[in-house]
Amino acid sequence: MGSETRIRDCRRTLRFTQQEIDEITELASKCDLGFSAYMRQVALAYEPKSTIDARAVEELASLHGDIGRIGGLLKMWLSDNSKSGFGRHLNIPDLIQQLIDKQNEIGEAVRRL
Repeated sequence: MGSETRIRDCRRTLRFTQQEIDEITELASKCDLGFSAYMRQVALAYEPKSTIDARAVEELASLHGDIGRIGGLLKMWLSDNSKSGFGRHLNIPDLIQQLIDKQNEIGEAVRRL
């Protein structure tokens, strides 16, 4: 990368199959590293940090917020004893289905981890 202060001027040639290159490239991209940087870290016994876990946590947090909002609407509807008619415009079966859908999305996100 351009921000590095040391100069890498030595080269070594390594032989890979195309399948190995594809697999290493995919692993490197999961860590937001280039091929060479990933290979250096692995060769020097560093453990590259995956960014997949961070993305999954962000996705799960977003889904958790969605479920909270849907649950809040349902709770408001159930606790509204006034004659304001707040809950009359809510489609409760639709809210329940949204909760089930979000629960399924969370399950899929966890399985991808």
